[in-house]
Amino acid sequence: MNYIRGVVFNLTYALSVLLFGLPGLVVAPFLPFPQRLRFLTLLPRMVQGLLALTCGIRYRIEGRENIPKGPFVLVSNHQSTWETFVLAYLFLPLSAVLKKELTFIPVFGWLLLLGRPIVIDRSRKQNALKEILRQGQALLAQGVNVVIFPEGTRVAVDEERSHFPGAAMLACKAGVPVLPLVHNAGAHWPAHSLQKIPGTITIRVGAPIPTNGRSPKELNQQLETWINTEKKKLVAR
Repeated sequence: MNYIRGVVFNLTYALSVLLFGLPGLVVAPFLPFPQRLRFLTLLPRMVQGLLALTCGIRYRIEGRENIPKGPFVLVSNHQSTWETFVLAYLFLPLSAVLKKELTFIPVFGWLLLLGRPIVIDRSRKQNALKEILRQGQALLAQGVNVVIFPEGTRVAVDEERSHFPGAAMLACKAGVPVLPLVHNAGAHWPAHSLQKIPGTITIRVGAPIPTNGRSPKELNQQLETWINTEKKKLVAR
């Protein structure tokens, strides 16, 4: 049954991208950037609505009061495609670091580019880090939050992976806090699987971490420890 849910959702998801994407590509470029970001989140909101309707997957947030008012670097674990959609509208205005291959997808990739993401080539790690720092600081200076998945790829619910230091380096250089976040989306929308498993995804937002006087290495280790610890707690529930 979970595979059937996945097929139904994938079909409606693809249709929603086309129905929103084609007129969206005409409208969005002419909107001021803050309004454009808000307009573009109509698609992920639609996707979550379809996910709830066809697969019975919803979400809840713990720690919403921890979200700062000023710009911040959002650091999240990466288990699924789900968080790349939902975080986009929960933490507006938000720009993401993403791999360049995603921008090659017709319609969907073009919509991504309109949100001014930080596009990186993962095969050129040193250059990728420079782009994260350069573009990330520019976005934060304009009041746009930046989300980074420091594990670098999707990681199964019960696995751990060392964190790349880019998020900590960006936050320290820009002088903005880091907002740590953990979720268990992979338990309901597992990576590399057609299955969609009904239930409620939990998003846990930690207290923002100031970066003044902190070294990126120390901060990165603190974030990795917090995310891995909180992931285990969500799995154990």
